[in-house]
Amino acid sequence: MSELTGKTILLTGATGGFGHRFVRQLLDEGAQLILTDLDETALDKVASEMKNVSHGSSGSILAVISSDLSTQEGCKELYAKCKDICSGIDVLINNAGILTYGFFHETPVDKWYKVMEINLFAPMHLSALFLPDMIARKSGHLVFMCSVSGFLATSFETTYTVSKFGLRGFSMAIAGEVSKHGISTTTIYPFWADTNILKSTSYGTRKGKRPNQLLIIKPDKIVRTAIEGIKMKRRHVYADPYTRLFWWLIKFWPIVGKQPVE
Repeated sequence: MSELTGKTILLTGATGGFGHRFVRQLLDEGAQLILTDLDETALDKVASEMKNVSHGSSGSILAVISSDLSTQEGCKELYAKCKDICSGIDVLINNAGILTYGFFHETPVDKWYKVMEINLFAPMHLSALFLPDMIARKSGHLVFMCSVSGFLATSFETTYTVSKFGLRGFSMAIAGEVSKHGISTTTIYPFWADTNILKSTSYGTRKGKRPNQLLIIKPDKIVRTAIEGIKMKRRHVYADPYTRLFWWLIKFWPIVGKQPVE
């Protein structure tokens, strides 16, 4: 029996490259899932696909909820709907994320605001909403899908880097507040993965380019490592060999952290 069997898990960004894999693997772990994303049609498609997949455990999808997490109101509406569906969320996986590429000064202001709202402010809002219930139960788990860009600054993805540095800082700070209440935190750091984020919109004169295929990690492997880290309640999960390599390089060779990763 998995540590996640029977656990009620809220997964944001459920239709994305990581999200889709999280759904399948968490169902295999026997989890009870509430899925959310912006696109209701895509959510229904994911749920329909999963019904046709045979799972070796008692995992199920409790509900799919279309929500706009870029606003406080959207986060509050999601929380209220979850309260109507179940008595409490055991694990909140903040997986939703977006990226823009290009020179920072050429990127429209509303675009980098959106990155901050989805990647950083939404996890903060949702944590603030769900934490009181977790504290009252003296149990719960906050999970944050970060990035290698959360500790290694990546030029031409400046706003994304700021959002992920912020998310890493938030996750580390909140861990010190909630651990005494029986609540765990896990922050996951993947490298480039073969998801649609590699096709993110470019702005201005600097155009994005796909990384070398040898540097791209299969999302299934990253999610599998992430779930193992969640089950073991690890504070930090370096989800692939490249992330682990860069983590140690910036410790022993600080200049690496000053170079853009393109």
